[in-house]
Amino acid sequence: MDLPTILSSGVVAGLVAGLVTLRTSERKIAIENITQQRQQWREKIRDIAQRIKSSYKNDEKEELQSQYVEMQLLLNPEDDDDRSILDTIWSMAEESAPDALHIELAEKLSLLLKHDWERAKREASPVWFRSSETKRVSYNEFKFKRVSS
Repeated sequence: MDLPTILSSGVVAGLVAGLVTLRTSERKIAIENITQQRQQWREKIRDIAQRIKSSYKNDEKEELQSQYVEMQLLLNPEDDDDRSILDTIWSMAEESAPDALHIELAEKLSLLLKHDWERAKREASPVWFRSSETKRVSYNEFKFKRVSS
C-alpha cells in the first residue's frame, strides 16, 4: 500500500469516528436535558394537583379557576385527554360540583403522568431496544376496566 492511500484512509476513519462521537454526545445531552425538563413538568403537575384538591375541599372556587389556568398552560390543548383533565378542573370550580370529582381528576392525572414516564423511559433507551410508541390509556378505557373488574 502506498502512503497517500494509508493517509486518506486514516483521515476518513478519523472523520467518521468524530461524527459518531459528536452524534453520541449530542444525543446524550438532549436526553439528559429533556429528561430533566420532563421531571420538572411532572413535579409541577403533582404540585398543582395537590393545590387543586385542597382548594376543592375548602370550596375555594376562585382559587380553582386560577389553578385551572396554571394547568392549562402545562397541558396540550389539542389532546382530548388533556382537555378532559381541564374540563374536570373547570367542573370542580362550578357551584354544583359533584363530591367525587377530585378522585376523577387524580385518576386522569395519574394516567397522564404514567404515560409521560413510559415515554421518557422509551426515549432514553437505545434505539435498538425501543418498542413501539407508548399508547396513552384514555380515562374512559381506564374507568371501564376499573368498573368491570
